[in-house]
Amino acid sequence: MTTLPKIVRIIKIQSFKVTLLWSNFEIRLLDFGPLLDQWETEGDTIFAALRDKKTFKSVVLSENHTLCWPGIFKSFTYKGKTRTEPLELDAQEIYRLSQLIRKVAPLQLGAMLRQARKKAGLTQADVALNSGTTSKYISRIEHDKSDIQLGTLQKIIELGIGKKMYISIEDEVKAVMAQEESPEIKRVKK
Repeated sequence: MTTLPKIVRIIKIQSFKVTLLWSNFEIRLLDFGPLLDQWETEGDTIFAALRDKKTFKSVVLSENHTLCWPGIFKSFTYKGKTRTEPLELDAQEIYRLSQLIRKVAPLQLGAMLRQARKKAGLTQADVALNSGTTSKYISRIEHDKSDIQLGTLQKIIELGIGKKMYISIEDEVKAVMAQEESPEIKRVKK
């Protein structure tokens, strides 16, 4: 069974376009311009309020992980009762109608740990014993079946495997430019 992605956050709202980060590490863009035209043609009056740029930009991420306009209300009948709630759009439909901008590659932590452990000639049991965890937990981490806290990761790497852990956060553009300026790449270019 495939898990449907959820909207994690709204990255940008520009004109009638919304850029969204999804739980599957995708950044997607939804252009509401054509949708607003379609809804108007279909006579859907609820969405007409979204033509106002200020109203459109009032969009928020709801607790249901979908787009919501708290100032626009829709009424509907469910099990014989009429209810009024803020306008929300179905996340699955938003995903379907949006365009993939970029997929952020998830960190392959489990594979990195497994490779370092094997290179050090250690078993999962060795790493678990050295770091004070269980081999079952090491296996779950190596197979990306469990989350891990940074302190525990450091303990597994430094005490369990005997390596040093470094964390680096780099600006993607600056990192690419730095690579282009490295002597190795300059030599290749010549």
